[in-house]
Amino acid sequence: MPSARTPGRWPYRAAKPARARRVVRAQDTAPRGVQRRDPAPPPSFRLTPRQARFALLGLMVAGICSAAVWAYRSPYLTVHEVNVVGASQLSTDEVRAAAGIDGASAFTVDLEAARARVAALPKVRSATIEKHGWTGATITIEERVAWGSWQIGDARVPIDADGYVLDGVAAAEDAPVIVEAEPEGAINAGDRMDPGAVQLAARLVDESRTAFGRDVLALIYRRTAGLTVVLSGEDVDGKPVWVTFGDSRDYEFKVATLYVLLERVREDDLALSAIDLRFGDRLSFN
Repeated sequence: MPSARTPGRWPYRAAKPARARRVVRAQDTAPRGVQRRDPAPPPSFRLTPRQARFALLGLMVAGICSAAVWAYRSPYLTVHEVNVVGASQLSTDEVRAAAGIDGASAFTVDLEAARARVAALPKVRSATIEKHGWTGATITIEERVAWGSWQIGDARVPIDADGYVLDGVAAAEDAPVIVEAEPEGAINAGDRMDPGAVQLAARLVDESRTAFGRDVLALIYRRTAGLTVVLSGEDVDGKPVWVTFGDSRDYEFKVATLYVLLERVREDDLALSAIDLRFGDRLSFN
C-alpha cells in the first residue's frame, strides 16, 4: 500500500481542484442579525422652556426697537409745522433754514441750538423758539432796526442800538449821528462799533432835555477818550458845552454831577465850555 501524502504540508501542495468554485453574490448584502445597524433618525428641532423664553424676549426687544425707529422717523413725531413771527427784512425761508428744525425728531430736537443759529443772523437782534405739541414750533424774532448812523469822514453807515453796522437799511434823516474823530479804517456790514458808546449816546439823546434842559447837538467818538456830547446852551444865544462822558459806567453819578455843575454855573453866571466826567469825583472843566 503506497504511503499516504498529506496535501498542503511541505514539501507537498494540494492539488488543483478539478472544478473551480463559483461564488454567487446574494442580492441582499446588508448585514443581518446582531451585525445590522439601522441608520439614526434625522435630528428633530426641539426648544427647551428656557430657550423658548429667551426667544420670546428677543422678539419683544426687536419689536420695541422697530417701533422706536418708526416713531423716530415718523411724520407724526417730527417737527414740520414751523411758523415765523416778526420777519420783515428776512424771508421766512431764511429763518427756517437757519433754525434747521424742519424734519427733526420731536424727541431729540435742540431748540436752544436752533435759537442760537437764528440769533446769529446779521439782521436778527434776538430770537425765541417755542414748541407746540409734537410737530409744531414758532420762531419769534426781533430784527435789527437803524437807530442812527456812524460817520467816518464823509461816509455814514446805519447802526442799530447795539452798535451793529446794518446793510440794506437806511437811518432816518433826523436820526442821531456819531462822528468818529480818529478813524482807524473802513467799516463793513456786520461790524460792531463800540456798543457802550452807542448805548450811552442813545440814553443821552432821550434824557438830556429832561435831565439838563438842553438838547444834544453832536456826538463825537474818540477811541482814546470815548464819547463826547455837545449840549446846547440854555437859550438861543447860549454857547454849547462839550461834555466828555467816556463810557456808560457810573452813568447816574455823571448825570447828577453834570446837573449840579450846570446849575452852579447858571447861578454864578459863569462861562463854561468843556467838562470831563471820565474820572469820577476828579472833575475837570473850563
